[in-house]
Amino acid sequence: RDPVLVQSIDGVGTKMAVAQKANNFKYIGHDLVSACCNDVAATGAKPLTFLDYVAGSSLEKGVVAEIIKSVAVECKKHGVALVGGETAEMPGTYHANEYDLVGIATGVVEKEKIIDGSRVQDGDIAIGVHSNGLHTNGYSLARKLIFESMGLSVDDFLPGHTTTVGNCLLAPHTNYSTLIEGFVQNSVDIKSLAHITGGGLVDNVPRVLPKNLSLDVNINSWKKIPVFEFLSDSLDINKEDLYQTFNMGIGLVIMVSPNEKDRVVSLLKAGSCTEIGVAIKDESNSVFLNEK
Repeated sequence: RDPVLVQSIDGVGTKMAVAQKANNFKYIGHDLVSACCNDVAATGAKPLTFLDYVAGSSLEKGVVAEIIKSVAVECKKHGVALVGGETAEMPGTYHANEYDLVGIATGVVEKEKIIDGSRVQDGDIAIGVHSNGLHTNGYSLARKLIFESMGLSVDDFLPGHTTTVGNCLLAPHTNYSTLIEGFVQNSVDIKSLAHITGGGLVDNVPRVLPKNLSLDVNINSWKKIPVFEFLSDSLDINKEDLYQTFNMGIGLVIMVSPNEKDRVVSLLKAGSCTEIGVAIKDESNSVFLNEK
């Protein structure tokens, strides 16, 4: 009746450098689609179309084909039409063997159903949907620590863990768009959605809260997967910087009233989410990281 188009443009950042180092491009297109579609879906919109852009100094046909296949598979999985794209060889603009990968997603939502966070109230509950890795953010710092400071390769095991560096860093970005669409179709009263990307919980959540509210988060409420345990133990940075650089295991934050909490959890897979915090009256409009 009153459709609003929603668009997002994003890239995979320096995760592409890890894919090149591992010579593994199986999921990098998946990452691109997820990053863009999640941003569109976080407004309550349904992603409809996708465009991709692959550029580099010199494009290898096999690599580009694997990337585009990965994009196409993820689009099909979530009912998004891959309507076109662009490839560009630009020697002199990019370093040798360097690739850049960008995507644009477009979706639609009824104006009256836009989720913008304006209805969040004091006492509303934050449910964190788990991520399965770094997704597409924090790679510059992670790469510097792992490859430069520690001298590890993609085939080495992550210190103290039984997973390889390559598998850890290339874990695909979770796509939450179909999940969000399910909430909309089931008329779940979602008050706010925050896709946790660059800026982590610290920067992304306040943007979708009223200016007079903050979020009190219990950072011990969810179990950290190996890569986040490793980063937390190995990096000499304070807690706020850690939770601002990485998603730390939470890829999506859903704000609901207390009486809607159980319904939201019931629609999610068992063990895929955790109640991580509560909205509180606070004019700083920030995230408080507490260890309770």
